[in-house]
Amino acid sequence: METGKPQATTDTRQQLDDLRAAVDSLGSFIFIKDLQGRYTYVNERVRNLFGLPEEAILGRDDSTFFSLDQSRDLRENDEQVLRQGRAIETQERNVIAATGEERWFWTVKRPLVSADGSIHGMSGACTDITEKVQLERALREKQALLETVLDHAPACIYLKDTDRRYVYLNHRTAALYGHDPDAIVGARDEDLLSHETAENCRGLDDRVLATYAPQQGEETFTAADGRIRVYETEKVPLLSEDGTFTGFIGFSRDMTETRQLQQRLERMAHEDQLTGLPNRRRTEQVLEEELNRAHRSGQPLSLLALDLDHFKSVNDHYGHEMGDQVLVQLGVILSERLRSTDTLGRWGGEEFFVILPDTDLEGAQQVAETLRQTTETSIHAGDTPVTVSIGVTQYDHSQTLRAFIQHADGLLYRAKHSGRNQVALISSQAAFR
Repeated sequence: METGKPQATTDTRQQLDDLRAAVDSLGSFIFIKDLQGRYTYVNERVRNLFGLPEEAILGRDDSTFFSLDQSRDLRENDEQVLRQGRAIETQERNVIAATGEERWFWTVKRPLVSADGSIHGMSGACTDITEKVQLERALREKQALLETVLDHAPACIYLKDTDRRYVYLNHRTAALYGHDPDAIVGARDEDLLSHETAENCRGLDDRVLATYAPQQGEETFTAADGRIRVYETEKVPLLSEDGTFTGFIGFSRDMTETRQLQQRLERMAHEDQLTGLPNRRRTEQVLEEELNRAHRSGQPLSLLALDLDHFKSVNDHYGHEMGDQVLVQLGVILSERLRSTDTLGRWGGEEFFVILPDTDLEGAQQVAETLRQTTETSIHAGDTPVTVSIGVTQYDHSQTLRAFIQHADGLLYRAKHSGRNQVALISSQAAFR
């Protein structure tokens, strides 16, 4: 029996050596601590982490190896295991004292319990997740940076899936709907907008879904505050690595103010600033369009050249402010006597043109007489009635635009030289016979 004892001792030692070798080969940091937090066992990975031999580690606590003021997770977790007897599995941040290096571990710590039920230490197994944590942190930072950029970009940016449901939208887009972004994700435009607005937005969506190609266009949107906004939009398809179409991203830039400015500039280019009537340039454009239409259709077209009588005297006697008021009143009152198809334009100074489509010379004469009488009875400079002289002509389908205008002007001056406050007319055909 005694001869067997050395063999048993040898086998036990071999088993322990094998066990230590097995533990050292694991990819985790394995350790045991006593009730005071001093190391009683560490595997090879722990020794390599501290860069010390086993004898320099055993019997010492974490204050030797970690910056405990920066490793609060370590202290709090050990306290739960050794003092409260709780087993924990959690993420733990440690800072190596010798290097100041930050390391992150997924830690499993369990109390060691004696036969009498008392805690006499703890065992621990930690897996290094530093690279994973750093990657997650970098990803969060990049995501936060991207969200900051997207939320402060001067455009509405949003992502939709193949069912046109919102997957992402920046705060500028969400503000249009009057909701938080999270409340919109998963919804379609028709769930959030009026039928008309949703249909307007759907046009480009359907083109992207049908072609899998980028689409550009203009969209009109009624915002949550009721204001109508105009957007210049581009929608670009998104493809997965295998080429599968997964949805599209939209970029919509608010062009409302730009469009309004363009419209104001266009009005300024075509509108007389005092009277609001078409200016000379626009009046000539309309006259040319009507002349071409009359030439194609064979329908009559007449033109009135109208000029205020003694307008210089109005300005000299009553001042230019009164003269401006007379011009504005003339535009308003005469417009009320014309059809919607007629055009009253300010040709320059106190001269106006009236374009009368589908109107022959006789009809034009009646309109001219109505305008003359209306002016005399309705417009006054002080106590003095304002009168006009009018030249009336009809297009003969062979005239140039310039000749047509000159003919009307010639008749106007005939009316003025014949005593003013009258209508002078002659057909253009008669003028050229």
